[in-house]
Amino acid sequence: MNSERRHQLNENELAGALDKFNHSIEPYSKPIALGVAAFFVAVLGYGFYSSTKSDNRSDATLQLIDASITGDTESLATIAAQYPDTSAAAWARLYQGGQQMGIGFSTLYTSRDEAETLLDDAVEAYNQAMELSNDAMIQSRAHYGLAQIAEARGNVEDAVQEYEAAMAVGESTAMVNEAKARVAALSSSQAQDFLAWFQEQDFSPAEPSLPPSLPGAGELPDLPDLDLPPLDLPLEDMPETDEAETAEADASEAGESEAATEEPEMTEEPAETEAPAEEAAPEETTAEEAEAEEPASEEAAEPAEEMKEDAATEEAATEEAVTEKAAEVEETPAADEPAASDE
Repeated sequence: MNSERRHQLNENELAGALDKFNHSIEPYSKPIALGVAAFFVAVLGYGFYSSTKSDNRSDATLQLIDASITGDTESLATIAAQYPDTSAAAWARLYQGGQQMGIGFSTLYTSRDEAETLLDDAVEAYNQAMELSNDAMIQSRAHYGLAQIAEARGNVEDAVQEYEAAMAVGESTAMVNEAKARVAALSSSQAQDFLAWFQEQDFSPAEPSLPPSLPGAGELPDLPDLDLPPLDLPLEDMPETDEAETAEADASEAGESEAATEEPEMTEEPAETEAPAEEAAPEETTAEEAEAEEPASEEAAEPAEEMKEDAATEEAATEEAVTEKAAEVEETPAADEPAASDE
């Protein structure tokens, strides 16, 4: 009983204390509730911001890897502008400066004005990289790039200052030794003279439309004599077979026209049914003449090749061939007359 009684008394005391506490904070219940709600909202907002920032860093890093492989300066500049609060932005500016510096050095031998523009962009990119990050590697590499640009422009003092700044960062032993070697090389008078001479040179190629070595109009030679002597070709080389063939073709056409104009003399009137047979006789004769003309033309072509030197003999042979063919044409109707009389 005593233990139970004591337990009840303790519970009553705890309930009284809680009730007293509730009465004491009751006037401040609304502000307390708002504070608790704000705390939860802040926790959720911080979690969302952290995840978004992490996603941005991941996206920036991925894009930086792609752009650094391709060497696209525009993509690198876009990354730095889109993700300015990330470490990838500083690296993007550093890579951008290196790419523009390399292109500018190559362009010095083709167009100095364009090269100067590229080198100015590289200097700006290096300075932005150092502003975006205090990383030792970024700082030392940016100073080293600025020193190389100053050296290419012939600014020996600026180059030495940038090399010393790269050594002061102390990124690595290799970088410090390289910067020391460049400072030692620039301290020689021979290197300074060379850089001064190089700065004065213009390696731009001459315009192809205006070659500097073209002589004046008075130095050009006169035009050569283009009048050629007449060509005396021997008649033996001229083809004569074509003339012989043309003469034979004309003779054959003349013979056919005479055969067509002459009508055979008939002693008796032929039957009407036999007229087509009589008319077919000249046609058969004409066919025989055509067959006879083919070997004749071939035979005439062969002598024509053998007797190229004697043109008169060929003409006489051609006239004889024409006369013989005309006689054959005249004899053909006479051979048909007995057949008609027998009928």
